Amino acid sequence: MRTLMLHGHSTSSFIFKAQSGPFRSKLGNSFQWEFLDGPYTCPPPRGLKMVMWKAYKWMEKPGVESIKKSVEWLQKYIDKNGPFDCVCCFSKSSSIVVALLLYHARDVANGSKKPLPFKSAVFINGNLECSVLEDLGLPVTKEAKEIQSKVEEMVKAKVDAMSNLASSLVKPSGLWDDTSQLLHDPDSLPPPSDCFGLDFTSFPPDAFIDIPTVHMYGGKDPIFTSSIQLAYLCNPKKRVMYDHQGGHDVPRTPDVVADMAAQFRKLDKQLRATGSK
Repeated sequence: MRTLMLHGHSTSSFIFKAQSGPFRSKLGNSFQWEFLDGPYTCPPPRGLKMVMWKAYKWMEKPGVESIKKSVEWLQKYIDKNGPFDCVCCFSKSSSIVVALLLYHARDVANGSKKPLPFKSAVFINGNLECSVLEDLGLPVTKEAKEIQSKVEEMVKAKVDAMSNLASSLVKPSGLWDDTSQLLHDPDSLPPPSDCFGLDFTSFPPDAFIDIPTVHMYGGKDPIFTSSIQLAYLCNPKKRVMYDHQGGHDVPRTPDVVADMAAQFRKLDKQLRATGSK
């Protein structure tokens, strides 16, 4: 299974290689990993300056027009370097991949013959941009926008408060253990009709992502709200949801690492069984 690996905001492929190393080490040579840096450079977070001098981001600035530019950039990369069986995204890169898939589906409905950019997707602490949904004419409430803004600020504040972010990439501290300020209940999922301001029961059937997806999210992560929205935007018959019970990071505890590797094996088996490989 050939997988395109996309890092989170303001980090790099170098960092994502380290973050994903534990679960990738559990998988054999039939799994191939291609890491890609985001299209725009930016300063790294304070705590990462000791291990990297250049960081990358996926959007030049907030907003749907910037997202569209990044979607175009990513599509060109796929056209040149694909095809890929899977894409694995951490955090902010998910928003670009989701936008690519949604705009692709719209174009196909309008007569495009362009093949799917990926056959499957794995979202780790995935992120969904409300502006893309609005651009596609889907109903987005003021509440959903406010929640999105608040949780992104919460994550930024947590990261900025870390004295040494680099060390947490190897051994996470208790950064995410305080859940008192979260906007969600870490132990329960909302109904699709009221998912942090989005009513997925009001979305038309063709609005949903229709490839096999795996959603790995953490109940202690402020962006849990967005990760669940993203999961609900995917075909429930083709999605797997897995709570790694951590915060906004790539889990590295032995049991969770084993579970993550198992999800990739199941996805590979599913693609083989359906003739997608």
